[in-house]
Amino acid sequence: MIGQREALRLFGCEVFDPDGQRIGIVGQLFLDDITEQPAWITVQTGLFGTNESFVPLEAAAFDGDTLTVAVTKDAVRQAPRVSLDEGDLPPEQEQALYLYYGVTYGVTPESPDEEPDVSAEYVEAVRLRLRRWVAAS
Repeated sequence: MIGQREALRLFGCEVFDPDGQRIGIVGQLFLDDITEQPAWITVQTGLFGTNESFVPLEAAAFDGDTLTVAVTKDAVRQAPRVSLDEGDLPPEQEQALYLYYGVTYGVTPESPDEEPDVSAEYVEAVRLRLRRWVAAS
């Protein structure tokens, strides 16, 4: 788990996928609003880093110079595009990212008298608002 102390050193470092493919450079960091722990980063991709894509920090590894995330470069390229104009993420965009990457965000209801229904409606257990964290210059 990447803590706040390590998170300060993430800004501007290179990001790689599990296969060693370079994805881009860390642009921004987002904290879980409840735990205050680093939860997501944006990665500057594309020519001259003109695009930013959200990437979860779940199961990521930081060696002090580079960050290796648990998702592939292709998954990052195909991730939902999110507007970063407002600072904190709107809940619907945040939920879309959690669902896309398969990161735990809520729970599905359990049926005690029958087998689990794989088509059960998604129920939000907790709202995990992400807050942008800006490093002081």
